[in-house]
Amino acid sequence: MHIPLRLSSLLLAASLAAGCLGPETDTENLESVEQQATDPTFRVYNVVEAMRPAGNYDGVAGNECIALLNPEHRLRKIILVVPAGAGGSCALSAYTAGTALSFTWGDTSVYQGSAGITAIRAALSDTNGAVHRLTGTLTSEAATLANLQTFLTLSDTQQATQLGTATSVDVHSLYDFEGQEEVYAEAAYQSVRVTQPCENPGSPQLVALVKNGFVYGYSASNTGSCHSGWFTRWRKYNRAWHLVAQYDYSE
Repeated sequence: MHIPLRLSSLLLAASLAAGCLGPETDTENLESVEQQATDPTFRVYNVVEAMRPAGNYDGVAGNECIALLNPEHRLRKIILVVPAGAGGSCALSAYTAGTALSFTWGDTSVYQGSAGITAIRAALSDTNGAVHRLTGTLTSEAATLANLQTFLTLSDTQQATQLGTATSVDVHSLYDFEGQEEVYAEAAYQSVRVTQPCENPGSPQLVALVKNGFVYGYSASNTGSCHSGWFTRWRKYNRAWHLVAQYDYSE
């Protein structure tokens, strides 16, 4: 997996450009800015939420296939548009809800036309998905997704051990999450903060634990000194925010 930028910085920039932090406006300029603000080499791993067969969803001549995708790393949801081939064939036809695929942003172009965007979103019962045309290729992530689902059936100790080999990617408890996910992330962050007066309360850190492009869990940690004694705290969670391991030390 290639992550060229600090994840929280990338997500915040993408959210600002895409209008996630303010009112949505379906203008062509906004969609263009959204695409330009996203690093074209950033690989996006997605779980398919819904897919529609070939049809004329945008009102423009010619049929297309559309899919609503839920990306990893809490990026804004993506609606992928693929022109239908002969006989209604489509590159998305192999994917159904619950399967997974990936592509780089360089494999897509921004869909143009606010009326078409609105119609496509309505067809998928989504009001805010970032609409992109597929110009490159999709890669199936079925094996990785199956491995992730198996991981969640392991014991807490086994999960904690596997999380220890994952790649850590900095995330922000507020900027990188939404809804209930934000509540869990902020609680994890606060769990390692020191609220009493200390000469060095430390700097709490929250990271996503990533394997093969998918988030397997999260870790919150902090180290500092209080009343001339060192302390260390860390918590490990699986991707469902279930606590699988914790450690507290103080002198």
